[in-house]
Amino acid sequence: MNLLRDLGESTRLLILLETSTRHHAVQRTIAEAVGMTVQGVSEYLRSMEDAGLIQVVDGEYRPTIEGIRVLQERFRELRDFVERTSKGIYIIDVTAAIAGAKIERGATVGLFMEGGDLVAYPGRASPSRGRAVTGAEKAEDTGIAQLEGIVALSPGRISLLRIPSIVDGGSRRVDLARARKALRNVDAEVVAILDAPAKALATRLHIRPDIRFAAIPASIDAAERGLGVALILPEDRVAGAVVAIEGANERLAGKITYETVPLG
Repeated sequence: MNLLRDLGESTRLLILLETSTRHHAVQRTIAEAVGMTVQGVSEYLRSMEDAGLIQVVDGEYRPTIEGIRVLQERFRELRDFVERTSKGIYIIDVTAAIAGAKIERGATVGLFMEGGDLVAYPGRASPSRGRAVTGAEKAEDTGIAQLEGIVALSPGRISLLRIPSIVDGGSRRVDLARARKALRNVDAEVVAILDAPAKALATRLHIRPDIRFAAIPASIDAAERGLGVALILPEDRVAGAVVAIEGANERLAGKITYETVPLG
């Protein structure tokens, strides 16, 4: 949008707004209102008078009819731009968090990601903070408003534990000792399974998976929250998982790392 890119256009709009809503008999008060030097405002006013946007009426600077038209048109464009683009932006007014200690209503809290959960601590310094809208005892949920900053977080690693697809024998072709060793080595907080062969292997290993359904997006979500994930999946699903991880990384500042570990 030109209004956001063009400093000159934005400044002209601010001057039109000031002169249409407040009385300005001298350039100094306009300069103070828009945060400019008097010399800078003088140059803008001269060019805007030449363009037919500003005039002096009864000793005051006022927009012309054309100036009012431009002001209304630019604000309409700005409103439409905000309405159109904000639909794709998730703006959080209040978020839920777990109380890391007793929190009084209205207390300023620091926000931290612990074990995949957003945890609030009263009075603790953090890159992200807010104000508790409800009181809470430790381990209770509470709402946090007036959010500032970004929670410090390093994405976790996704270990893709590859087993043969069903046409190649599925879980029957997996060496159980090797699979147990691989799970110990990746040291993941979350275990996810994708498809029937992965479920069969988990059963043989006496593992109760944390994630059984929508395993790929759920694994990515867990990794975004800083958790290490072991995703057991057939060979023929690995490429799709990698594409999904790379797609998620395109929108993340900190990237999810991943590795593939063959179990067959």
